[in-house]
Formats: sequence, structure tokens, C-alpha cells
Amino acid sequence: MPQFLSRIIKAALFGTLTCLGIMSEDNVMLSTAQGQTTPAAVQEQTVVTDWTRYPEIAGLPDLFIARDGSRITTADAWITERRPEIKELIQREMFGYLPAPQPFQATVTKLVPDALGGKATLKEISLKFTKLPAEAPEIRLALWIPNSKKGAKVPVVLTLNYCGNANVTTDPHTTIHTDRYCSKKEFVGQRGAQADFWCVEQVIDRGYAFATYHESDTKADKNTWDDGIFPYLKDAAIPAASHPATIALWAWGLHRCIDQLQAESQLDPSRICLLGHSRRGKTVLFAAAMDERVALVVPHQSGTGGMALSRENNQESVERINRVFPHWFCGEFKKFGGHESRIPFDQHAVAALVAPRLLLDTEGDQDAWANFPRSLETVKAAAPVWKLLGTEGVIGEGLVASAADVKAGGVGDVVQLRLPEKHTLTSEFWTGILNYADVMLPAQPTR
Repeated sequence: MPQFLSRIIKAALFGTLTCLGIMSEDNVMLSTAQGQTTPAAVQEQTVVTDWTRYPEIAGLPDLFIARDGSRITTADAWITERRPEIKELIQREMFGYLPAPQPFQATVTKLVPDALGGKATLKEISLKFTKLPAEAPEIRLALWIPNSKKGAKVPVVLTLNYCGNANVTTDPHTTIHTDRYCSKKEFVGQRGAQADFWCVEQVIDRGYAFATYHESDTKADKNTWDDGIFPYLKDAAIPAASHPATIALWAWGLHRCIDQLQAESQLDPSRICLLGHSRRGKTVLFAAAMDERVALVVPHQSGTGGMALSRENNQESVERINRVFPHWFCGEFKKFGGHESRIPFDQHAVAALVAPRLLLDTEGDQDAWANFPRSLETVKAAAPVWKLLGTEGVIGEGLVASAADVKAGGVGDVVQLRLPEKHTLTSEFWTGILNYADVMLPAQPTR
């Protein structure tokens, strides 16, 4: 039986039995081999009001209790049983189902061997999806590779930006595009408007490649659903309330960029790092949770829906984030506004999917809205999964308070770096992030 047909039959059966009072949500786990499927053509932000089908959970849901009630005690059971369950759950109930991968033709549209004043080679690469209609948008990937590392395979930091690739650096070679949505109109057509934020030269100077794509290549950051890649990825078998929302579509774009980065001969495919800020921090956390090719993820000041726990969140609530930004999460997640204790998972479960890979949670102590204390609780609550999988997990309290303190023996596989900063990304944050990558990536386990 085709996988999508099996899913829809199970969903229909579950709905019928639930309405009859014969079966509860806790008895059923709809699953796929990879925890992925394809979305429908039109997003419907349907609110599913039946939150009562989930029991209230005092405290955080136990990461090691499987859906059938058994306890997970081995690494193999986590990998083969619990991890797929959580992947399915967070897609169905929060982010929406990731679309299936799409084949693409990669074309280098620009090659500049002396970009950034000779420090880097710039490659601009068009990812054109060959099985979608010709009018479907491409992903425009910009990649800077340090010239100081000729002949060596270098690690790469991949990000998504919100106003175009030319905004991340003042380098005159980067192509300016004006045909994509940008919420900051003053940035449209500009070069280097966020250069001090992305610090591309600093990354290059440290021996890392830097890659980015404009999020609107896949989905504009607004509550409309006729733009980007979404209308071309059709699967009516997915319930409307679990269609992929904006964050899932951005993550899908990052995954396609990873497809390409793995094929780049000058990059080390085992040292791909993801970094995103704020809503894009939520995105990279989800992207890394769903894709084990990511060696290190840095969800920077990601807040609610990212590293901050939804329960007992005294800053941005689930109700508020879904009301103000209804397009970020799928329709199912809306039912938990005001009923956070009934969410069958919390953000420690999303973070735990990254294990045993590296997770650096970066926060500013003047950024109360991102709720750095509850993000630290996520770090601590997820850490036992790293231990189960045979790595060190958290060292000490899991908190480092300066970039200089990010050094061997002082940081674990999952850690929070908290600096005296507001809601922004600065050179000092980059210093801490790159220090962490220097220390941790060479010994990174693979699974």
C-alpha cells in the first residue's frame, strides 16, 4: 500500500474511533520511515479545537516514555522507536509535515575568485527544481569559500536571510535581487544592510565557508499561501491542519541547500552548521531535528517555538505567537493556546532530536522576550538523551557566560552561551559560535 494512502486510512480510522470514544490519541502513532511526507496545495490555517483528547501533563513530558507506554532505555530503542515517534508528533501537531525532497538542477550563475577583497571565492548557485512547473521559484544559494584553505575541505555555516543575499555583506560582487518579499522595505535593493549582523568576513577569516539563501525563495514571511514553493508541492492526503507552515517550508529550503553543499568539493560534508536568528532560530532547530546531516545547530535567540519551553512561559505564549504570527506553525498547534499543559511534547523533545550532534543555544541576557531561562531549562531537560546516546551532553550547569569561556573541557554537546546583549547577532556572538565549532566539531560523532 502506498505510504500516503496508509497514512490517510489510519488518520480516518483514528478520527472515527476517537469520536466514538473507543480510542484516544495516545493509542495511535501515525508514522513514516523518514518522518516526512508531502503537503497539500493550499494552506488552510484550520484550528483543531479538540485539545481535550490529550491529557494534562504535570511538568515536562517524559522523553523516554514511548507512545505505547514502554520505557526507552537503550540508544537503539531511541533511534529506531522514540526518535521517529517524536519526529511524527512535532510535524503533525506543530510545524506541519515537511514536503518530500525535490530533485534540482544546480547551475553556477556567478563565480568570483577574489570576493571579499580576495579573501574568498563567491559562488552563486541556482537550484531549479526539475520536476516542478517551469514557473516554480528557484532557490538562490550564495556561498563564500575561504581562499586561505585551498586544497582543504572546510566546514560551512548555512543560514537563511530575510532580505536577500546581497544584504549579508558589503562585497560589490554579490547579486542584488528585488523580486522577492522583504518585510523591511528599506533593505530591498540594498547591499550590506546586515553586514554587521552576519559578519561574513569574520567567518571566512576563521576558516569557515558561509552560505545563505533568501527565505522568500521558499515562503514569504506573511500569512498568504500563493507565493514561494508551497503551491507547487501538492498532496491532498495531508490533513489541512497539518500542512507545512512557514517555518517548515523554510527548513525544507535549508535541506535542499544542504543537498547542494554536500556536493561541493571544497566543503566538508560532515561539518555542516546551521544558524538562524529569532524566527529563523526556530527554523534551524526544526531543520536540524529533522536532518541528521547537520553537525551543529545554533538556534540564536529562538524563543517560543524554538528553544524556550512552551509550558510556564512568562514571555510569549503559544496563544500569542499563533495569533500574531498565524503562518509560522500549522493549524493543529493553535489548539494549545491557553492549554500548554496538554501539548504531548515540549521543546526539549525537539532539541533532543538533535542528539548526539551538537546544539549551541545562544542568548542575550537583555532579551527577555526570547526567554533565555526557559531555553536553559530545555538544554538541561534534553541533555539525558545525549547521555543515552553515549556522549557527554551537558557539562556543569550547561551555561557559559562569555565567548572566551567557550573552550575545551568547558562546554558540552548541548550548551547555552549567554552574553550581555539584546535581540541581535553581533561579532562577539560569532566569536563564541566559532570558538565552539573549533573545539567541538573535530570530534563530532556521526550516527
